[in-house]
Amino acid sequence: MHEQVTTEGFVVRVLGRLARRGEQRTIAVCPTQAVGRQLSTSFPDLPAVISPFAVDDGQCLTDVERDGGRVAFGIPAAEAVVCLVGGWWPYKDIDTVDKALPRLKEPLHLVVVGTPLDEAVLGRWRSLPGLRVHTVPGPVSEAVLRLVYAAADVTLVTRLPGTGKESGLVMDAARLRVPLLVSNHDPALTTRLDRLPWARTFPAGEPAALTDVLHKIIRMPPARPGPEAPGQVGMRSAAEQADFLTHTFASLENAEPRPRSAEC
Repeated sequence: MHEQVTTEGFVVRVLGRLARRGEQRTIAVCPTQAVGRQLSTSFPDLPAVISPFAVDDGQCLTDVERDGGRVAFGIPAAEAVVCLVGGWWPYKDIDTVDKALPRLKEPLHLVVVGTPLDEAVLGRWRSLPGLRVHTVPGPVSEAVLRLVYAAADVTLVTRLPGTGKESGLVMDAARLRVPLLVSNHDPALTTRLDRLPWARTFPAGEPAALTDVLHKIIRMPPARPGPEAPGQVGMRSAAEQADFLTHTFASLENAEPRPRSAEC
């Protein structure tokens, strides 16, 4: 259950009652505690576990890719770079970024990749003194996406307060070993990240706070994540994920008790 975005109508409730006996032959795997809580409110009798969806493929960025990323965008090695990855969907807080960037007093490169993007917003950013904007319209291949991440000192992830679904961008940062700047929209995620040297957080929806953190990152970028980073955000290897899913299915077949919230 990546997220729950709709409410139940009359027809769905009737179908739910008809399928009630089958509910105990289903396990919902929720990627975050927030999604699990939301699901349990709508379906209190549905067995569920909490487990991240993303998988660590072990293919972190190489030094060659990092050098190549800067060359690809024509960015000198000593200059600060932030990447903003992914389409600008309604739950992404681009408005806070839009208000934060004009406050910058330090030079910065911003690499923007994804679809959809707002050309009017990008036009405002391109007009800002000291900010160089590099755009890569999406969708893009994995190889190009890796170059974007490789060029960056940090990847910026902004969400509206209360957005609780798993962020693939946060998981990408851990998997590829890219420092992270993320809004504190999800308290459980913030708790995980606050103690990590490669992550920085800022109050969601507060442009001035984002600008302050950007200034600090420009002057001194965070350390790159180490090999322990995927585990620090709860990510498993492919083999570990397969083992987890196998055991979860086995518990269903064997009618073993399953906790409603088993954070892994």
